[in-house]
Amino acid sequence: MSDETSVRDLIEELHALLHDGEEEALRIFLRLVRPEDIAEWLDLLSVDDRQRIVSALDHDAAGTVLTDTTAVIRAELVDEITPERLAKIAEALPADEAADLIGELEEPDSEQVLHHISTEDEEVLRHLLTYPEDTAGGIMNPEVVALHPGETVDDAIRFLRSADQDTVTAAVYVVDQTNRLQGFVRLRRLVTAQPTARLGDFMSTDVISVTIDTDQEEVADLVDKYDFVAIPVVDAENRLMGAVTVDDVLEVIEEEATEDIYKMAASSAEEEESTSILHIARYRLPWLLVCLAGTQISSFVLVYASREVGLYEQMSVFTAAIMAMAGNTSLQSSTTTVRRLALDTLPRSRFLGHIVREISVALLMGVVCGALASALALLFHNNPLIGFALGVAMAIGMSAASLFGTAMPLVLDLAGVDPAVASGPLVSAINGSLALVIYFSVATGLLLWIG
Repeated sequence: MSDETSVRDLIEELHALLHDGEEEALRIFLRLVRPEDIAEWLDLLSVDDRQRIVSALDHDAAGTVLTDTTAVIRAELVDEITPERLAKIAEALPADEAADLIGELEEPDSEQVLHHISTEDEEVLRHLLTYPEDTAGGIMNPEVVALHPGETVDDAIRFLRSADQDTVTAAVYVVDQTNRLQGFVRLRRLVTAQPTARLGDFMSTDVISVTIDTDQEEVADLVDKYDFVAIPVVDAENRLMGAVTVDDVLEVIEEEATEDIYKMAASSAEEEESTSILHIARYRLPWLLVCLAGTQISSFVLVYASREVGLYEQMSVFTAAIMAMAGNTSLQSSTTTVRRLALDTLPRSRFLGHIVREISVALLMGVVCGALASALALLFHNNPLIGFALGVAMAIGMSAASLFGTAMPLVLDLAGVDPAVASGPLVSAINGSLALVIYFSVATGLLLWIG
């Protein structure tokens, strides 16, 4: 039986248990299924069935389900969970995930939950909640293995054996008496060292760390660059505060990629969490109205050309082709530029070279596409002047569109604005208008010059 068939059977069995109302049988079934799978299945169930499932789960499993499901479903579920139970669920989660869960609540609700959490855990969570959610402090796990240089390998191994399951154990961090980070020992190095060896004698002192206010995207870049399992987080005085693990980084990468995709569509990631049509339209409509205004430039160009440009009727047949080719060329250039900026593979010293490269590519493609367009114009209209003008205009228009599509993300990056917005509807509208102006200007100039 394939995995897909097996999952389908499990979901059907879950539906049957929910329909029959056998709560004890439902609890037994849920204990036999991974919480991560349950979180994935929630999207297929009604709101009432989701609530019944979460109610039937123990605190550990419920915590995993709540953190792994979508923000919309999580909000629905949390609204129906009592503060007392939500506190128990939060205590079962790693501190960073518990802080994220409580941080999504309204302040009065979060205070009620924190009130029911043990004093020690409450202090840790309140501390984590003070950090912005998109910083290293906001995504770090404060539970790490921190020992002093004079402690031995035996001491470290005993500490690891007694550590909580949520503690970051990718490395043993070595700190001084004031908790300042001195170095680290990887687990592989630890287990191969002599039991009586002191950590300070063989620790690595070349520590790469981030501060609590480092942007989460920068943290993700460092973890990816150096293939870290975890990276330590320190404060302004180099005191160890926690560590960001690779699973947190994967979530950051997904979050940042999602945010960029929405920006490229001139929308917002927040609409994913909304079920209101009006709310979603409020995110999408402003940019579309700007785009609509931009298209009026194209309309003005067409109206003006219809009055002033000779052979307008024959030339206007190709306006759609000119606008489409310019738009696609600009999209190709802006997408590759935004991607390289996102991956930090395009330093500012190479901006000019990148622009020249993209324009050269666009010019070559423009010559090829222009030659084909000229041949089609000659075939269907039997007018070599129109064909020649169209070919030249298309080559110049595609080059100009590539310049615009490449330069816009670079300018936004220099200005400190997310370059992902350079691929939105506004840029498409500007490119369309620019392509028409170039087309009719170049074509008319050539026709007048040729005679």
